Amino acid sequence: MLNSSRIIIEILFMVVYNSLMYSLIFIGLSFLLSIIAMPIIIKLCNSLQIFDYQNSRKIHTGNISRLGGIGIVVPFFICCVAYLYFNDQEFFSLHLHLLIAGFIIFAFALIDDLVNLPAIVKLLGQLLASAIVVFNDVRFTQIFSFHLPTFLSYFITFFWIVALINAFNLIDGLDGLCGSLSFTTITTVGILFALSHNSVSVFCFILAASILGFLCFNWPPAKLFMGDNGSQFLGFIIAIMPIYNSVDYLEFNKVFMMIILTSIPSFDFIAAIWRRLRDKRPIMSADSSHLHHKLLNLGYTKQQALYLLLFLQIIICCSVILSSFFTTQKALALLIESMSLAIFFFSIVHFTNRKRVKQLQSESQTN
Repeated sequence: MLNSSRIIIEILFMVVYNSLMYSLIFIGLSFLLSIIAMPIIIKLCNSLQIFDYQNSRKIHTGNISRLGGIGIVVPFFICCVAYLYFNDQEFFSLHLHLLIAGFIIFAFALIDDLVNLPAIVKLLGQLLASAIVVFNDVRFTQIFSFHLPTFLSYFITFFWIVALINAFNLIDGLDGLCGSLSFTTITTVGILFALSHNSVSVFCFILAASILGFLCFNWPPAKLFMGDNGSQFLGFIIAIMPIYNSVDYLEFNKVFMMIILTSIPSFDFIAAIWRRLRDKRPIMSADSSHLHHKLLNLGYTKQQALYLLLFLQIIICCSVILSSFFTTQKALALLIESMSLAIFFFSIVHFTNRKRVKQLQSESQTN
């Protein structure tokens, strides 16, 4: 009996070990392809003069290549398709529509990076991709213990996907910021899925690996920007990953977990929409009052602003992971504390910056 148990344990260990090593091959390949792709993209942008040019709203110096998202998206697609084809062809056929939707987001944003599409065309592309996801029955079905009616489920999922696409697009205004927020968020989601033995975790880690390759070239001072094609794609993937079903103890708090994990870009997005409605400007218009602009206005350097926001994000990610080990109610209490921390931080930055702006206006009028 003892020998039989030992044999079973050894077999289970080998299965888990081989599965892990098999996944690591594709995760490592994603990072390698990303690292290789970035210098090629920089040379291509230089030869074709595809730059993120300086203007009064931009905070970088020099003309920086802006198609780095290609080096994130292409390795991710290659490695995901390869992993699914060799590991689970049935899963691949069932979820092919998600890859198609992601490609639509990437394609529309890439064209926008090259020729500046009208805002309505970009929105239609985002709605099309969201529709492919939602009408293939990948949607939120409950918030806490409340099971959503079908119509409300569709509406919330549509809103969630489109909002996150644009939130991550708007937060991409500081070297390393969108990439590091995306990396920490998708890695945290991957860990949560891994803890619940959900194979979707592999896709999260494959994407995190390709983002890490990009960050090697985007860390300040950046040699390359991801562009809208990268930021919108990351926002889309981060939006749809948690919609997958997980274990019951995660389902209760899952929506709240994702709101907290994406609180930095989400709060910045909400503030931007409010500013533009208040000032009677088009919602899709650009401005220089985003969170990173406010920190720079308060005297932080670009690196200090990045490290501060990344430090807050890491605290949030750690608290979300820690909450998954608690009972439902204790987890909710910890998540509420994390949300309170994020709200407190945004409030301090907002009101301190407003005081600073009034002070500068008063000094300008005096002079």
